[in-house]
Amino acid sequence: MASRPGTVSKILWHFTGGPLWDDATNKQLKELKPAINGYEALKAILKSQELRVGRYHELVKVIVPEKRQFDFETKKIHILKNHPVTVKSKPVCCVADIPLQHIDYHSNRYGKIAIGFHRDSIVKFGFNPVMYTLEDTALLNSIYQGYSAVDDVNPYSAKSDTESVQDEIDKIINDNDLDDSVDTSSVISELDWIESAQEKIDESFQNFLAYIKTFDTTEFDSIYCEREWRSTKNYSFAIDDIAIIVLPREQEGERFYERFLEEVILPKTVTIACWEDSRAPV
Repeated sequence: MASRPGTVSKILWHFTGGPLWDDATNKQLKELKPAINGYEALKAILKSQELRVGRYHELVKVIVPEKRQFDFETKKIHILKNHPVTVKSKPVCCVADIPLQHIDYHSNRYGKIAIGFHRDSIVKFGFNPVMYTLEDTALLNSIYQGYSAVDDVNPYSAKSDTESVQDEIDKIINDNDLDDSVDTSSVISELDWIESAQEKIDESFQNFLAYIKTFDTTEFDSIYCEREWRSTKNYSFAIDDIAIIVLPREQEGERFYERFLEEVILPKTVTIACWEDSRAPV
């Protein structure tokens, strides 16, 4: 029987002690949270039995060759050339497909406290692997082109113009005592449908972007090797969905492994492992 690939695991991990978050840049910092924060986060997750959508949004940067922009003051459309656009995804919660013998590699970025879920549970809930792509690629631009074309349509402006035309027609008819009428309500109705469709497309596009992970050429050995899976919904799990929990024996003056065994009671089906000892293949 062939051995399992070294890049695939039956356990997917959520690390609780990841980098601090910078709201100003909407990016993770290199500095990790204090280990005690990761420990308390682990206990909170176990108590709620829910892995919640976080503050993280994927920011996808693209260069659009041509973008229409409507000027509400002049009521004219301008064409912007090679226009940079940043699109934000829905927030996500995430796990990583990392074999146990490789998790130590990721500790510098995500800490040493993690909860491992059975892959079957992750798949059943609806998590999906992300697509990794380098920033500013032709692929990202091509993905954005269709959305951009729809987003450029301005039904609000068209409705405003249609209503103005209707007013002018009604005035002419009234001023000249004409026995006639023009009804643009069907046009307004169709424009309302377009506006509603745009909102749905925008929501779907944000959802789609949540499953794209961008990285630069300096991050092949960090972000690219995480094999991340994401969900745009809170992951409510049962205790049986947990395969293993790992904690360091001692870190930053705290004996997390012993403390956890004293403070948290879990069924024997959940393995509680010491980070320093968790090197066996899964």
